[in-house]
Amino acid sequence: MKQGETITVHIDSINSEGEGVARVGSDGFVVFVQGALLGETVLCRIARLGKKYAAATAIEILETSSDRTAPRCKQYELCGGCNLQHVSYSSQVEMKGRILAEALGRIGRINYARKIDCEPSPDEWEYRNKTTLPFRRANKGDGRVVCGYYERRTHNIVPFEGCAVLRPLIGRLVCQTAAALSDSGLRAYDESSKTGEMRYLAVRSGEGEKHEEVLSGIVVARNLENREFGRLRHIYQELGTENREMSGAVLNVNSAPGNFVWGPVNRVIHGRGLLDERLERYKLRVDMSSFFQINPAQAERMFGHVRGIIEKIGVSSLLEFYSGVGSLTVYLADVVGKIDAVEEMRPSVRLLKENLELNGISNVRAIASSAERFMRSAENSTHGRYDAIVLDPPRTGCDEKVIEGIRRVKPAKVVYVSCNPATLARDVSRISEGGMYEIEDVSAFDMFPQTSHVEAVCVMGRVQAHR
Repeated sequence: MKQGETITVHIDSINSEGEGVARVGSDGFVVFVQGALLGETVLCRIARLGKKYAAATAIEILETSSDRTAPRCKQYELCGGCNLQHVSYSSQVEMKGRILAEALGRIGRINYARKIDCEPSPDEWEYRNKTTLPFRRANKGDGRVVCGYYERRTHNIVPFEGCAVLRPLIGRLVCQTAAALSDSGLRAYDESSKTGEMRYLAVRSGEGEKHEEVLSGIVVARNLENREFGRLRHIYQELGTENREMSGAVLNVNSAPGNFVWGPVNRVIHGRGLLDERLERYKLRVDMSSFFQINPAQAERMFGHVRGIIEKIGVSSLLEFYSGVGSLTVYLADVVGKIDAVEEMRPSVRLLKENLELNGISNVRAIASSAERFMRSAENSTHGRYDAIVLDPPRTGCDEKVIEGIRRVKPAKVVYVSCNPATLARDVSRISEGGMYEIEDVSAFDMFPQTSHVEAVCVMGRVQAHR
C-alpha cells in the first residue's frame, strides 16, 4: 500500500470520529475512510499512510448503506464542523450508544454488559445556541476579512454561508456582523506572523423574557486604540438598530498564542454584556465566554435525568465540580440538603452566585477554586464529608489529584457527566480501581446531532467492601 494509491475496501465498523473502518490484507491493516458507513464497499484513495493505519478519502461508494442520506449543508464536504450529515438520524443515535460502549471497553477495560441507548435530541437541526468562528484575510493583496469554520483537519477557512445546525437568528447575525467588520479597518489575525487584530467572532442566543435574544462578541489580539473601539461601537450600534434581537456586544482581548479563544475580561461595546437563558423553570444569566450547553432542549432532559438520580439516592451533602454558571447546580439544589459548587473561572463564579440568587436558591455554597486545589485540602477530601459527588469536567477529563480526592472522600455515589467517551472511560476506570466503585448505570444523550460527539452520564456506586 502506498500514499495516493486507490483501493477498494469493505467497511466493517465505525470509529469514534464517525469514520468507516476497513481491515485490509491478511494482517488486517486498518484503513480509516472519511464519509464511509458500516457495511459499504468503497473505492478510496490513501491520503496518509502510517505504520499501524492509513487514512483514506472516499472516491466512489460501490455498495451503499440504507442508512446513507443526503447532507443538508452545501459546504458539508469541506467544513469540519459536522461529520455525520450523510447518516440517517436514527443511525446516528444508534452509533453514539455504540461509540460510548466501545470506549468503556477498549479504553477503560470496563465490562458493561447492558446495551447503551442514546436519547435522541428534540431537534436534529437548528439546535446550536452559540458559534465561534476564526477570522482570516480574504486575499493576500487586500485588507478585507472573512470568517468561517475550519476545513476538516486543517486551519484553512471555509467562509461562512450559513449553518444547518445553528439557530437561524445566529446565522443571520454572523453574516451581517462579518460583512460589517470587514469594513472596520481592523485586520484579520494571522497565526504564523502573529499580526492583525481580529481573531474570532462569536454569537450566542438565549430565551429572553419576550423573544429570542443574541449577544455578539469579537476577540482581538491586542488592546484597541480609542478610535478603533469607537468604530466598533458605531458598527454594533447600527447592527443593533437593524436587529431588535441583539441585546448587546462585547470586546474580548486575548494576546496569548494558541487556540484558546478567550482572554480574561469582556468589555461592553454596545447594550448589555450578559444574556438571559432559561432551562425549564430556571432563569440563568451567561456572558459571552462562559460555558453553557449548546443544545438547551436536550440539556433540560439530561439535567433532569441527573436530578432524578440524586433525588432517588437521598443526599444531604453534595459536592459538585466544574459548576460553571450553575446550569446543573440549580437542578440539583431542588433535591439535596446542601451543595458545595466548585468552579475555577472567576467570571463564571460571579454568574453562578447571581444565578443562585436569581432562582432564590440558598442551599448552595459557590467556591472559587480549581477541582485539584479544592481536593488538596485534607478537610475537603475527608472520608464521609459528602454523600455524593457530581462532576462535569471539560473534554480533557479530570486531573489525577481530583481522582485521588474522590477516592479519599468515598462518597456513596459518583455521577460523572462527560462530553468525551475516551476521557470518561479513563477516569471511571481510575475511580473504580481496586473494585472501590462499580458502574450502576450509563446513559447517553445526543447533545450534538449531525456530529459524532455524544454526552454521557455515568453513575458509580461504592462497593460494600470499601465502606
